[in-house]
Amino acid sequence: MDGAKGAAELLLVANNPKYSETGGGHGAKGVDFPRWWAVLRMMELEKANQPDFLLLFESVQDVAELDSATTPTRARVYQVKKKDAGTWTWSVLTGTVAPKAPSSTPKKPTKTKGTSINAAKVSDSALGKLHLSLNAFNALPVEGIFLSNAGCDFPLANGGSAATATPCSLADLAPGHVQLLTDAFSSLSPGAPPPDLSRIKLQKAAIHPDDLTAPVIAAALELLNDRSPEHAGQAKALVDSLVLQLSPLTRRTDACLSFEALVTERGFSRSSFLAALAALETVPDRLALLDLWLKQLQAEGIDIITITSVRVAAARAQQDRLVGGTNLSREIDAFCDSWIAENPWSANLRPFVETALVSLKGKFSGHRDHDLMARFIMRAITKCVDPN
Repeated sequence: MDGAKGAAELLLVANNPKYSETGGGHGAKGVDFPRWWAVLRMMELEKANQPDFLLLFESVQDVAELDSATTPTRARVYQVKKKDAGTWTWSVLTGTVAPKAPSSTPKKPTKTKGTSINAAKVSDSALGKLHLSLNAFNALPVEGIFLSNAGCDFPLANGGSAATATPCSLADLAPGHVQLLTDAFSSLSPGAPPPDLSRIKLQKAAIHPDDLTAPVIAAALELLNDRSPEHAGQAKALVDSLVLQLSPLTRRTDACLSFEALVTERGFSRSSFLAALAALETVPDRLALLDLWLKQLQAEGIDIITITSVRVAAARAQQDRLVGGTNLSREIDAFCDSWIAENPWSANLRPFVETALVSLKGKFSGHRDHDLMARFIMRAITKCVDPN
């Protein structure tokens, strides 16, 4: 596949509004879901050591994944949809009525009811849109993926269900469903070759719409532990930064004059991802600073047992921070920030920390001293790193 031809064809399809998804009525969680999943996908691609990648937003369906930011030779097109409860039904995703399960009792042949095809409904359905998007490509090899936090309640040829056996392709479905989809998609392109159902897959993402952050931060933590262990404590900050950078890319829908412009307007490449990772190297590591603070506190007379307990508690506080914290931990952090803003620093750390501890114990008496001291020190270090 010629990468230049792939880029030109991708631009042509992306500039056709009928192949893009603009997200309109999904609500806040529905709009956020593709962004958080996209960050998770970038973590997966980077962990797999992909030499290059590019994610394009609302250009071809919700997300298009290319193997190159300059000369793509293959692509994946994603419909990324959240669902608050239950599984996706056949009629919602295909615009057709599911065929009835075959009866074990032989009956006199009759005309099957409920399987009439309305081409307009099919073309407006999620899987119909994916099929049409794939058909828009002639040169670039492309596959489509319907991805959601919820499964699809479709029977498989092997007797299982697509709701639990993902990823799977539409060609893996029960014969009656395969035939109905073949007829339905064929109705959208009369006279064209039969649709290749193996090119469209169903996939379930381990992200709940009410808790988008946890699995993405966990993936970032795993990547950082492998690539830059000293910055693993910044996993949440990395993820938040990436989501923030993706947000404006999902709101641009104007036609682009070149593939390069399309990448600039709506794309996020591996080089951009690596730049975000590299930015962590410029930020001091909080745990390394903690070690310096604890060494000074020990030199100023705090006993080794307290120092050890604070170190362990600080590690727990850092882990809590990685997953977003609790209401109480955030209240303690806010109190620490306020106290730090109102009290002058001194060259000696011990009086500063112990005075703060007295105030913290007055407000949060149910906590152990070393837990409160650890949280205060981590907040003080944070203010050293980022005064704002």
